[in-house]
Amino acid sequence: MSHVVWLDGAIVDPDGAALPITDPGVRWGDGLFETMRAEHGAVPLLERHLTRLGASIAALGLAPAPSTDQVRAAVQEVLAAIDGGVHRVRVTVTSRPTLLVEATEHAGGQPTGVAVAALPGTWFPGEEIREHKTLSYAGHRLAHRRAVAAGADHALLLDSHGSLGESDAANVFVVSAGTLATPPVDGILGGVTRDVLIEAAAAEGIPVQVRPIAEPEWRACDEMFLSNGLTGVTPVLAIDGTPVGRGTPGPITERLRQAFARGPERGPAA
Repeated sequence: MSHVVWLDGAIVDPDGAALPITDPGVRWGDGLFETMRAEHGAVPLLERHLTRLGASIAALGLAPAPSTDQVRAAVQEVLAAIDGGVHRVRVTVTSRPTLLVEATEHAGGQPTGVAVAALPGTWFPGEEIREHKTLSYAGHRLAHRRAVAAGADHALLLDSHGSLGESDAANVFVVSAGTLATPPVDGILGGVTRDVLIEAAAAEGIPVQVRPIAEPEWRACDEMFLSNGLTGVTPVLAIDGTPVGRGTPGPITERLRQAFARGPERGPAA
């Protein structure tokens, strides 16, 4: 099966899966989700995703909510029902309590590079709710539509001063003079892939810093890339129509893409 839906205890027909209008996730967007990459019937970073989900459930006081063991068991049941290859696995939880796990084929492949549009005033440092992957995703969706309307693939979310936050669906890294940098978790989502890449950079001997990144720096950076759980590392080739570096994936981006593809448990290249 290439499309599998598990809802509140069992695998169901995807065309008939539905939530009641009284569900807090439907009524208020009050819930959480995780999007994961499944390869050959397994989610390599499942435990990291479950840890983040559990931490967000506790931080937001989402109760009653499915337990980590219940989520893990539901994911494993879905994984056993899908075909081989690459799938997007999405877990949704609310305090009904609802547990929804959906797996769909990921046919997009690995992007060779994307263009982004910078959107000031779309990141709000200090907003703790944005540090959790809630169902209230309208702001990110609006930013994405604005970027696409400007001829880009994704948006860069910036504060009112132009400092770098995240993208509409990923974390952001920049490379300047051989040093990798990414913004701290302050009103942005702390991505699972972001954490893995910070660890991978250290293992590869690449200097890495977690710190604020002002507009003059990210505008003039040598390399930029996005990271998320589904596509891994995606090079950014242009910002507002201006090439990043030479307009091609940079060497550090490529090293980290290869390191991520090997898996966090495999260590640096020989």
